[in-house]
This record gives sequence, C-alpha cells and structure tokens, in this order.
Amino acid sequence: MGNWRKAGRAALFLPALILALALWAVGDCRAEAAEDKSAQATTQEQADNKQKINLEDMQVLGKADSAVVQSTSATVLDNEQIVGRVYVTPMDMLKLSPGVSISQYHQGGVVPAVQMRGFSTVGHSRDGAIALNGVPLNTLDNADTNVIIPMEVEDIEVVKGPSSPFFGNFNSAGSIGFRTYQSGDFTRAKLSYGSFNTQDAAAVIARGDGKLDQIYSGEVYHTDGYQDNCDWDKQIASGRWNYRFTDQLQAGMGLRFYNTRWDSAGYIPQSVYDSNPQRAVSDVNGGWRKWGLVDGHADYALTDTSKLRFLAWYTQEDYNRWYQNWISSAQKVGGNYGSQYQRPREAFGSSLAYHYNGQVLERDTGVVFGVSWQREFQEYRYWNLVVGNGRNKGSMTQDDELTLYTTALYGQVDYRVLKPLRFIVGARYDMMNGELDSKLTPANSGDRNGPEIFSPKLGLIYTVCDGWDLFANYSQGFALPGGTEFVSRSYLEPAIRTQYEAGLRANPNGWSSYILSIWRLDTKDDFQPTLADPNKYENAGETRREGVEVGADFLPWKALRLHVDYAYIHSEYLSYVSGGKSYDGNELPSVPNNIFNAEIAWAPPQGLGARLNYRLQSEWNIAADNIVKADGFDVVCAQVSYKFNKRYTLALDVINLFDRKYSEYLGSANGQLTYAPADPLSAYLTLTIDW
Repeated sequence: MGNWRKAGRAALFLPALILALALWAVGDCRAEAAEDKSAQATTQEQADNKQKINLEDMQVLGKADSAVVQSTSATVLDNEQIVGRVYVTPMDMLKLSPGVSISQYHQGGVVPAVQMRGFSTVGHSRDGAIALNGVPLNTLDNADTNVIIPMEVEDIEVVKGPSSPFFGNFNSAGSIGFRTYQSGDFTRAKLSYGSFNTQDAAAVIARGDGKLDQIYSGEVYHTDGYQDNCDWDKQIASGRWNYRFTDQLQAGMGLRFYNTRWDSAGYIPQSVYDSNPQRAVSDVNGGWRKWGLVDGHADYALTDTSKLRFLAWYTQEDYNRWYQNWISSAQKVGGNYGSQYQRPREAFGSSLAYHYNGQVLERDTGVVFGVSWQREFQEYRYWNLVVGNGRNKGSMTQDDELTLYTTALYGQVDYRVLKPLRFIVGARYDMMNGELDSKLTPANSGDRNGPEIFSPKLGLIYTVCDGWDLFANYSQGFALPGGTEFVSRSYLEPAIRTQYEAGLRANPNGWSSYILSIWRLDTKDDFQPTLADPNKYENAGETRREGVEVGADFLPWKALRLHVDYAYIHSEYLSYVSGGKSYDGNELPSVPNNIFNAEIAWAPPQGLGARLNYRLQSEWNIAADNIVKADGFDVVCAQVSYKFNKRYTLALDVINLFDRKYSEYLGSANGQLTYAPADPLSAYLTLTIDW
C-alpha cells in the first residue's frame, strides 16, 4: 500500500509542473504583447479563428459541438492515436484519456466496465452516454461497443461529467462519442495473429467522387483466450453512403451488423487464482448476441450560417447469456445456482436540430436547438441454472416486457462577449414514461408517466493569450432506476448529478500541449434501501466524487512523441445507509485513487519504429464497507514495427512485457473473492496494408 501512496504523491508533481509552465507562459505572452501590439492583434485574430465554430463540423455525423469540447476537459482521440494497437475490446481505446480506467471481465462478448469521473460501470451498466455516429448505443442495461472496429474510427470524443446538453439519461459520468469515417479515398487492411490462437482480420474501404461517399468496413475475429473455456468469435460488417444532392442538401444512410458467440471461464475464486489462473470455473458460462442497426440523416442549409439536421435510426438485437459462478461444496447437484437470461430488444428514434453559426450584435455566436424522440422495447427472460445440468435451463424466474418512451428538448448558445471571453449557456428537458408487463409478478405491472427533468449547463472560455485557454463549467444531469425498476419502483425520483469543473488547456506551440482540470461531482437523492424494509428504496443517498486530471503531449522531433497523464480521484459516501448500517465517509467501490500513463513512441514515415507504454493503477475498494481492497497494478506494453513504405507495415506487440499477474476485476461469491485474470506476457504480429 505504501508504494501506491508514494507513487500517488510523486505523480502529484505533474499538476504543479503544468501549472508552473502555464503561469510562466502567460506572463511571457503578456510581456510580448506589451512590447508588440501589432503582434498581439495578429495573435488575437488567430485565436478568434481557431475558436470559432466551424459550420462543416456541425454537418459531420456524430461530431460533438466545439463549445462543449473547449469548455470542458474533454479528450479527442484521433485515428492516428487509436490504430496500430492491440485491444482486449474496443473500450480499451479509452485508456488514452486521462482519469479513465477499464475493468475487463475477460468473459468474451460481455461488455467491460469503464470508470470515469468516479462512476465505475460506464458501458457495462448505465452511468455513461455512448453513441456511434450520433446514434445512442445505450440500452436499458448497457452499451455494447464491441460492435465497433477500431480501424474504422476517425475520432472519439470523451466529455466528462454531464456537461453536454445533447445527452440526457445515462449522462452521469459523461458522454463518449465514436465517429467512424464519413468520407475518404483509401483502402486499409489488417491481418493479425498472436497468443492464445488470436486471429484478427479487418478492413476499411472508402471511395468518393465529389457527390457520393462510400465507406465499407468489416472484421472477423477469433481467440481461444488465456483461460480454459474462453473461445470468442465475432463478425462485424458495416456500410455508409453519403450523397450531396445540391450545395444545400446532403443525405446519407448506414447499415451495421454484429454477430458474436463465446464461451467464458467465469470468475475464479482466490485459491484457483493463486494456483492455476488459467482454469475455468466450469464449461457452463458463455453467450451470444446478434445485433443490427440502420440509420439515416439529412442536412439542409437554410443560409450560409444556418442549417437543419435530421437523424433517424432503428436497431434490433437478440442477446443470451449463461452465467454461473464458482460452485462451493455447500451447493449440491440438482440445486438452483446461476441463471440463463435473454434480452431481445428493438428501438428506434429520431432527432431534428437547428444549427446557427454567425454573428449577433457583431459577436461570434453559435446556436443549437433540437428535439429528439425515442422508443425502446425490451424483454427480460430469466431462468435458473441447475447445478450439474450444464446449460440446460430450469425454472423461469422473470418474464417481463418493458417499453420506454423518451422525448427531449435541448439547446445551447455560445456567445463571444469579448474577444477573449466566450459564454456557453445550455439546457435539456427530458420527458419520460414507460409501460411494464410482468407476467410472473403481475403486481409489478403498470405504467409510469414521468419524470420530467430540467438539466441546466453553463460554461465559459477565457483566452489568456494565443494557445492558452482557461475554462470552467457547471452542469446537472440525472440517473433513473434501471431496467424494469423504472416502472416497478416508480415512486423513486431521479437522482441528481451536479458537476463543477475548472481548468486550463494549452497549445502554446507546434510541439507541445497541456491539459489541467480540477472537478467535483455531487449526487443527491441517490437510491438507497430504507431502514424499515431493505427491499424498498428511497431517495436519500448523497455521494461526492472529486479529483484532478493532468496531461501533456510533446513532439520534440517529427518522429518522436511523448505522452504523460495522471489523475487523482477521491470518492465517498456523504450519506448512505444499507442493511441498517451507515457508510458515511467510506469510499465508493471500484474507484482507484491514482491512474498514471506514460508513453514514448518513435514513428518515422519509413523504417524502424517503436513504442513503450507504462500504466499504473492504484488499489481500490471492492465494496461499500471498505474492508477488502483489490490490489493495484502496473503494466508495461511494447511495440516494434517496420514501415517498408507508405503501403506496408509489420508490427510486433508485446503485452504485459514483465508478465505481471493482476486482475482488473475483483468481486465476491460464496464468501470468497473472485477474479478475472488479465492476460499474461503475450505477443501479436500484425501486417497493415494501406493503399
């Protein structure tokens, strides 16, 4: 434990260093401005042009509003940062954003959990809003990003906290927007083979003729996995077509299909983790998913400074999982233990938004007003599994059908009050209702009308001098009871999330950039069991999450890149009671206090390249009682590559270079801790072709 505290204290020097650099540069740039007023005018004009909202950005599907990005500590990851890496799942791409950690369950197609802003189940559950090309991936239970091919991603925008007015439900920890290529003229392919008989073939083809843009992508993937009973197969196919009818009208559509089937080891107990971590709990665990999406959009320019954007989409999926944890000696053959569950789902929605980018009272102004509507229908069918009877299901325990309707109004105004100062004012109004048909427990059936929730957003950006921006924001979001509990616990009001954030973003020259953020995110009216009846919940809990995030990138030479980021996160229960016990002052589970990344890469246009990445994550509590902590870990990954020419690149990735034994997930079952061991020392050889 002492080593982690020392590492955390040492890493705290990073914010101080970045702040010192900022203060020095601010003073330096002001001195230069005083000496040369004409240079100041030129610098200010460049800053104005840089921060002005680009109308073309607004017509790109899934592109976040620049005011949201610039007034927060948002991270934008581009394709160059994303490609050329080995990922357990696509969610691993988010490790490149400061303060983000991933819990990979290593259970095949089971969605991993992302920790962001002290919320530890983003993606796996409901604490983060996730979209692909503007279409929400969130279901009533999770958001499966396994439908994405990393090679096809043009950029990822990670907005932390409920700052964006374009997302409502799920937008507690923040929003994650994946955007695939919308145009281009290239063909890229990747063939990879590595440890555990892992085979991965992916390709992206983009063509354009000035009128029609076509993008096709696909992936076929298989791995035997590190543990026993860990086969995983998946296939993805996608196509996008965008057509420019006139200078005013553009429209397009997309299709995407995802099919996967897996076996999984389950979560192994402490004794197995210590002696034989490759061993599976049994051969029962596994699942499959079939998923499809179709979307269409149209953009119509009303004037040179305004346009309308329409988006509509439909998605359907079928999901099945067998889940049975390790079996203790107390559980006899023939007894119920574990479950098989199926969650068929279909959803469709649409949105219409007005965008303006021009001047009001001779001041740069950006305006977005929109309305969205969505209908979701999901079935919940659960059966017991029987000890000794494999995947054969036993008695049915749940048979529910839930329909949820969401209508939202949202808007944002970005106004430059002074040349160096911009104010952003936004808001969102969500209106929700649902219907539940519970066939096994009719008493739970019913309707819920409401709630209606207003969420304000405020932000400002102050340009101290060219390349140095101070930002601050205030925002509110909300959380609702998940799944069928939205109706069955309709007496619960939304839990309200409130974030305060201030920071510095700097791009002082062509070879370095910095980000520093200090934030606090409070929750009131959280859901907790009542003292009189632990099966009944009330709005009484209060929590606080706060921290510091800092990052820096350097390009001292054209082919050399250095990156470092650090996050300190503190989370605690301010008021929380469960089982008659108060947890006030305890830390929230699954939230590490310290996350540190450092990377050095040499990437010349031709010849030998290399990359070395170091990641440290400190220990975390596994439950609200704070009795047991999961061990922290540090891991090193390396890559050596050779670029023969612009077309061919061969790369060797070595994961977990020093063969550390660790688990990103730690749980408990039958009175013992359970683990999902991370991959040991492993290697992957990848040929990339680009023409």
